[in-house]
Amino acid sequence: MKIKKLEIYGFGRLEEQQFNLNRNFTQIYGENETGKSTMQTFIHSLLFGFGRTEKPLYVPRFTNQYGGHMVIDDAGSELYIERVYRDGTEQLTVLYNNSPKDGEWLHQKFNFMTDAAYERIFSFDVLGLQQVHKLTEEKLQDYLMQAGVFGSTEFSTLETDLIKEKLRLLSPDHSEGELSDHIAEILNLQLQIRDEEVKLERYEQLTAEQFELKQKIDDIKTHIQQLTKLQQMKQKEMIFHHSAKEWKQLELKLNIEPLVFPDHGIERYEGLKKQLQAARRDIALREEKISQLRRENAAIERLAASDFATAEQLLQEEPQIKVHQKNREMLERDIADKEATLERLQHDIGWQEYHAVTIDEALKDHLIYALSDKEQLNLKAAQLQREISQLSREEELNADKLADITPHIVTDELFRTGIQLSEQRLELSQKTELYHKLESEQQRTAEIEEQKRQKLNLIYLLGGLVGLATAAYLFYLQFYIPASILLLIPIIMMILFFQNKPVPNNQNHIMQDEIIQLETSIQHLQSQLDDQFDLEGQRALRDRQLRILDEKAALGRKKEQLQLLLTEEEAALKKVNDTLNRTKSMLQLKLSYEDSLLPDAFRTIYRLQQTYQQLLQLKASLSAEQQQLDHFSQKVNAFSLVSSDVAPSVVFAELGGLVKTETRNRKEQQRLTEQLQLAEKELATLQEGYKEMDTELKQLFDEAGAAEESDYYRQFEAFTEYHQNLNRHHQLSQLLEEENFTYEMSTQLAEQTSEDLRLIEGRITDQLKEYEQTLKEREHEHYQIEQMMKTMEEDTTLSELNHRYAIERNIVNELALDYSALHYIEVLIDAHRQRIKGERIPNIIRKASEIFTLLTEGRYIDVIYLDALLVKHKNGQIYHPTELSQSTKELLYITMRLSLVDHLRYLYPFPIIIDDAFVHFDKHRKDKILEYLMQQQDNQYLYFTCNRSTNIPAKQTIVLERHEKELK
Repeated sequence: MKIKKLEIYGFGRLEEQQFNLNRNFTQIYGENETGKSTMQTFIHSLLFGFGRTEKPLYVPRFTNQYGGHMVIDDAGSELYIERVYRDGTEQLTVLYNNSPKDGEWLHQKFNFMTDAAYERIFSFDVLGLQQVHKLTEEKLQDYLMQAGVFGSTEFSTLETDLIKEKLRLLSPDHSEGELSDHIAEILNLQLQIRDEEVKLERYEQLTAEQFELKQKIDDIKTHIQQLTKLQQMKQKEMIFHHSAKEWKQLELKLNIEPLVFPDHGIERYEGLKKQLQAARRDIALREEKISQLRRENAAIERLAASDFATAEQLLQEEPQIKVHQKNREMLERDIADKEATLERLQHDIGWQEYHAVTIDEALKDHLIYALSDKEQLNLKAAQLQREISQLSREEELNADKLADITPHIVTDELFRTGIQLSEQRLELSQKTELYHKLESEQQRTAEIEEQKRQKLNLIYLLGGLVGLATAAYLFYLQFYIPASILLLIPIIMMILFFQNKPVPNNQNHIMQDEIIQLETSIQHLQSQLDDQFDLEGQRALRDRQLRILDEKAALGRKKEQLQLLLTEEEAALKKVNDTLNRTKSMLQLKLSYEDSLLPDAFRTIYRLQQTYQQLLQLKASLSAEQQQLDHFSQKVNAFSLVSSDVAPSVVFAELGGLVKTETRNRKEQQRLTEQLQLAEKELATLQEGYKEMDTELKQLFDEAGAAEESDYYRQFEAFTEYHQNLNRHHQLSQLLEEENFTYEMSTQLAEQTSEDLRLIEGRITDQLKEYEQTLKEREHEHYQIEQMMKTMEEDTTLSELNHRYAIERNIVNELALDYSALHYIEVLIDAHRQRIKGERIPNIIRKASEIFTLLTEGRYIDVIYLDALLVKHKNGQIYHPTELSQSTKELLYITMRLSLVDHLRYLYPFPIIIDDAFVHFDKHRKDKILEYLMQQQDNQYLYFTCNRSTNIPAKQTIVLERHEKELK
C-alpha cells in the first residue's frame, strides 16, 4: 500500500499543491516553517480523518478549501481517498478501482488500524530517540523490547497503572485499601441498625390504638351527618310550610272545568275592528282613481304605424351617414396632404415629375456597401498620406541627428586603441591585486618557514651539544665504541645546521615583470589618445549612430510600402465612384448629386412610390363614400313628413323630434293602461279582504260564546283570573319539587301546624350537640397519639443508617467489580504478552540482527534475547544496551522498529514516516541507513528532513518552499 500522489487543496500553510511520491523512498526536504510537519499531519488526516480533537485543525488562511486527496497503489489496484472539511463536518470520498466505497469499508481495509496505533508503529521521530537516553538499565530493556515487539510502550505503562490501582483498592493481606475500609464501615452500620429496630415495637402499638380510635371517630361523624341532614330537612319544612298551604288552597280552587277563550282574543278583535274601517276607506279611493285613469287614456293622439316605422328606420341610419360624411372630409384632407407630400419629395431629389423606377433591397444593400467602401477607402488613403508625411519628417529628423553626432565620433583605429587600453587597465588592476595578495601570503609563509628553520637549527644545535657531551662522557668512562658512535650525532647535527638555510622565493618576480610590461604598454597607448578620450562615450555614440542608420533604412522600406498601398487604395476608390454614378443614372438622379445623400434619396424614392399608391387608394375610397350619401338623399326625398333638399343634420333633427313625440305618447298610454289594470286588481283584493275580516270577527264571538262586545270582554276577565291561579299553582309545585318535596310530602306538610315543626327541630338539635361533644373528646385522644407517633417518625436515625448501609453496600459491590476487572485485565495483558513474545520475538530478533549488523557494518553481529536484550560485538563480547554509545542505542531502537514494521508488512502495509530521526548520527552512519531504506521494496518510506542528503536522487526528492503570501 504505497502513496502515488498527494494533492492538497488547503491544509495549514500548504495550499493548492500536488506531490508525486516514489514507490519506495521519498525525501521531503524543507527549511523550518515550510510545512513538513503540516504535510505529515495531512497524510495522517487523509488516512484516518480530521476528527481528532487532541490535534488542532489546520484551517488554511489564503484559500476557502480545507482538505485534499491521495492516490494509493494497493498491489496493482488504485485506492482514491478524499477528505474535505466543509461547514463544520468532514466529507469523505473513497474510490477503489473507480468503485465508490464508504468509511466503514476503508476502516476494514486498513484492518481497523487507528491513528494513534499508526503513529506509534509506522511513524517515529527524534523525540522517540531522545526518550532512549533518559532510561535506566532495566527500563531501557523494557522500552526496546516493547518498541520492537508491540510497537509502543503502552503495555508496561498500563501494567504499572494496574498494579497501583489494585493496591489502592485492596492490599494483599486484605488489611488496608479502600475496599477494606468500606467493609468495616458496613459491619459497624449493621450493629447500629439492630439497636434502632427495638424502637419500632412501641410505634406498632401506637399504630393499633390509633386505628381503633379512628374507627370510633368515623362512627360518631356518621351519626352527626345523619342528624344534620334530618335537622336541615326540618328547617327546610319550616321554611316552605306557608308555600305548601297556599299550594293546597289553589289546588282546591282549580278543581273545576277549564274556561275557553281565543288566543290573543282581545288583540285580534281590536285589530280586526280597525282593519275593517281602513278597508272601507281604501275601496272608495280605488274606485275614484279608476274613473280618472279612463278619462286620461281617451285624450292621447298617435301616428300611423307605417309612418312611425319609416321615421325610425331613417333615424337609425344617422350614425352611418355621419361616419360617411366624416370619412369624406378626412379623405379629402388626406388626398390634399398626399399630393403636397408627393410634390415635396420630388423636389427634394430634383425630380420634375413622377418616375416609376424599380428599387429593391438588393439595390439598397449594394448602395450602402458601396458608400461604406468609399468611406473606408478615403479614410485609408488619408491615413496612408499622413503616415507617409510622418515618415518623411522622421527621415529629416534622423538626418539631423546623424549630422550632429558624426563630428564627435573618432576613427576606428583610435576606437580600437581605446578598447585595448581599457582591457589592459583592467588586466593591470587584477594582476596588481593578485600580486599584493601573493606577496602578503608569501611574506606570511616566509615568516612561518623562518620560524620553523630557527626552531630546527636550535634543535640541531642542542642535539649536537648533547651528543658531544654524551660522547665525551663515554670517552671519559673509556667506552670508546659507543662514544665513537655517539660522536656521529653532533657531526650530523652540525651538517644539518649548516644546510638549513633560508630558501629564496622568486615566484613573484614573474608577476612583477608582467605588471611592469602592462604599465609600459598602457603609457604608450595613452600617448596615442587625447586626454579627453572617453571610451564609454564613444561606444554610446557608435551605438546611437548604428541605431539611427538602422532606423533610416527601416523608414525607407516602410515609406515604399506605404506608397504602394496608397496607389492601390486610389484605384479601388475610382472603381467605387464609377459604380455610384451608374446607380444615380438608374435612379433618375443628376451626376452632381452628393454621394453621401444617396441612401436618403433611395428612401425618398421608396416613400414617393408608397405615397403615390396611397393617393390612388384614397381617391377610390372618396368615390365610394359619395355614393352612400347620394343613396340616403333619395330615401329622404321619398318621405313626406320631413323637409327635402336640406342638409342631413336638419333631416335627422326633424326625424328625431317626430319619433320622440310618438314614443312619449305611446309610453304614456301604456303607463295609464297598466295603472288602470293595477287599480282594478287592488279594488278586487280589498273587497275580498273586507269579506274575510268580517267572517273572522264573527268566528271570534262564536268561539268566546258571546253575542255582543260587552259579553266578549266579561268572558275575557274570567279566563284571565283562572289562568293566573293556574300559573301560581304551577310555580309552587315546581318550587316544592325542586326542594325534593313529593306530592304526599307536600300534602302532609300543608296539614301540619308550625308549632309541631318547631318542637321536632329542637329535639334533633339537642341530640346533635351531645354527639359533637363526644367527637371532640375522641379527636383529642387521637391527636395525642399522632403527636407521639410523629415524634418517633421524626427520628430519622434508622432511615439514615439504612441509607448509609445501602450506599456502602453499593460502593463495596462497585469496588469489588473494579478489583475483579483489574485482575482480569492483568491476566489478559500477561497472556497477550506471553503469546506475542512467543510468536513475534524470534522473527523480530532475527530480522533486527540482520539490520543491526548491516547498519553497523559488521561491528555488531547479533542481537540476542534470552531473559534480556543484548548485542554481540564482532570480537565476541556481549553488551547490554546501556553500555552502548548514544547513537548506537538510537540505532538499536530504530532497528527494532524497522524489524517490527517488516514483520507487520503483510497485515499492515502502510507507508513509514520518518521525521528527521537521524540528526544525532554522523554523516557516514546517516548515509548508510538512508541507503538501506532506499533499497527496501516491501514498504514505502517518507523521510522528512531539514538537512538535504545529496546521495538521494533529485527524482526521489520533494522540496517544500515557503508560501509567497507568508513571505510578504
